Amino acid sequence: MSWAFNAILGAFLLSMGSCKEEELVFPPQVEQEIVETKTRPTARPTDLTYQALFNLNLELYWPVLSDRVAKAEIRYTEGTEEKMITVSKFDEPTKISFKEYKDYKVTVRYFTSDGTASKLSTGLLKPGPYEAAYKLTGLTLEPVPGGIKFSFPKTSDRAIATKISYELEGKEIVRTFDSNKESEIIISNLTDETKEVAFKILSMDEELKVAVVDERKQAPGILAYKGILKTMIAFMDGNNGGLEWTNPGKDPATIIVNYQLNGLAKTVRIDNSTDVEKRLLFELQGKPTAFTFTIETDGLTSPVQNAEVKAPSLLSRSSWSAEVSSTESNEGAANGKASSLIDGDIGTYWHSTWSSSNNPVYPHWFIVDLGKVENFAQFGMIRRHNNSTGGFKTFNIETSLDKTNWTTVGKDLYFDSAGPAVWHDYNVSMVKARYVRITMTEPMRASATSTHLAEFRAAGYTPIVLK
Repeated sequence: MSWAFNAILGAFLLSMGSCKEEELVFPPQVEQEIVETKTRPTARPTDLTYQALFNLNLELYWPVLSDRVAKAEIRYTEGTEEKMITVSKFDEPTKISFKEYKDYKVTVRYFTSDGTASKLSTGLLKPGPYEAAYKLTGLTLEPVPGGIKFSFPKTSDRAIATKISYELEGKEIVRTFDSNKESEIIISNLTDETKEVAFKILSMDEELKVAVVDERKQAPGILAYKGILKTMIAFMDGNNGGLEWTNPGKDPATIIVNYQLNGLAKTVRIDNSTDVEKRLLFELQGKPTAFTFTIETDGLTSPVQNAEVKAPSLLSRSSWSAEVSSTESNEGAANGKASSLIDGDIGTYWHSTWSSSNNPVYPHWFIVDLGKVENFAQFGMIRRHNNSTGGFKTFNIETSLDKTNWTTVGKDLYFDSAGPAVWHDYNVSMVKARYVRITMTEPMRASATSTHLAEFRAAGYTPIVLK
């Protein structure tokens, strides 16, 4: 691959003068703008173009010239020495080698066979850099799970020896390769995504005896198993225990669970799962149980994690809010309204409207906004403490993440609003939810049209605390 920048040096119009038949007349010199292009443009008959090449070289391309032009002289200064190149073949590019990577002021003059000279045309030309240096200029580093990807620009088919060195656990690690043959290199086994790793990169052109060194720092990407571990939740599902996790990268993950059941060692596993959301259930006979588990991704295994399957814990109601299908204002200042359902006081209650001329009838409903997405697994309700009539008997429960799309998690459930004023708790299969809707479908007393409820509570699970 040749150096990417090319420029138009100038245009030299050749014409025949009218005063002397044998005299070659050159036009007066005009200012020429140097234009950079990504690829060498096709030379027009009046254009002189150049192409910058790696390793401080460039090639000059000549336009079609009059056969009266016998030669051209190219002049520039290298240090304190004036350089001159004489060109007599214009059907092939002229290669010029420089000693520095900089702009050179270059002049070009044409001559006829009898020595008649044109006026000078001047422009700034810049050769391509050393290939070994450009390798590091164009190098990019990108974090990947458990490592860092080095991407070198592909420049040519020449061998460019490259060395990456860094320290890992007190030992120097060195990786040597040809960056033209291997343009992408992944440094792996970097397990701490919170720390930058210092790298020294050497790019060496052994043919030209050029060596360039650069230093970079980059933190690795989080290991795939670490990302999954952060989402792990242990829960009860009926008589079973369970693990749930999220795997947004869809990395093949193997999860192995070990525990004791009735004195016997048990192992359950799931191999190479790529599901974004996944659950692993295991038999516990309904008993809260401690267990251990590991996750394997990309050939790396997490440390053994300790966890416990137990009953869900009550969710904080500090950010909750509630809305209801209707309210009754004739139940006292603390009662009748939606907020009485979630105020933590079983002595207050919500009541649907009963005193209007057009009282709503069943079904009645209320919605609790949990304030954020929770791992919802259990809820409880307690009836109004001072009334055992007029309550509801059956209900449905739905959950939602957006208050628009609802999922039924319990249907035709029974609530004893005529019995003792005690909590009735219900388990559901754990689900992510922000909103919970209870729809009361049938009264305890057949003639009742309104309903009431003292309090609602909810319980769920939090992610496992990791080692």
